Amino acid sequence: MKIIGLTGGIGSGKSTVSRYLKDRGCTIIDADEISRAVTGPGGPALEPILMEFGVKVFNDKGELDRHAMAELVFNDQDKRKKLEDIVVSMVINEFHAQIDHLKEDGFDGVVVFDAPLLFEFGLQEFCDESWYVNASTETRVLRVMKRDGLSREQVLERIDAQMPSWEKEQLADYTINNSLDREWLFEQLDRHLYRLGINN
Repeated sequence: MKIIGLTGGIGSGKSTVSRYLKDRGCTIIDADEISRAVTGPGGPALEPILMEFGVKVFNDKGELDRHAMAELVFNDQDKRKKLEDIVVSMVINEFHAQIDHLKEDGFDGVVVFDAPLLFEFGLQEFCDESWYVNASTETRVLRVMKRDGLSREQVLERIDAQMPSWEKEQLADYTINNSLDREWLFEQLDRHLYRLGINN
């Protein structure tokens, strides 16, 4: 088994890369998907979130009010870190559980750990190698403006709030450049898959 840590900033096209790798036979462990599950109805993160932030971030049904939570932590680094610490610890536990299950099943292919905060939380230490998907700032801005209907200033604010690209490139074992068309992107991915022994 080979474990690839996959990450990329907003508008980089990481999701496109993840879908392509899945189509090529890789097993995807999606950190965002796990995060949504642990904070969803009945999820194990709800109690510690309640203890930390109180009822103001929950709706009348006792479910997490994601909008209220986002408003609370967006401009407060301390609160955001407390929330991330709660959720990320559960993401890591579930990641290890899924890896253990794959090992028990004798899986010997490529696992992709798709994690937006891979480097921010040192999650690359659980992976054999890390891939960082990047694109030019202008490409990222235009993509997110089109996708989310945000202004240029709003997108740039979100990009600036993330770990700088240069820092992620230094931490990554490989950088995937997604500034051009998908054909060029997929050629890069195919070369890496070939290096890992996936030739189909």
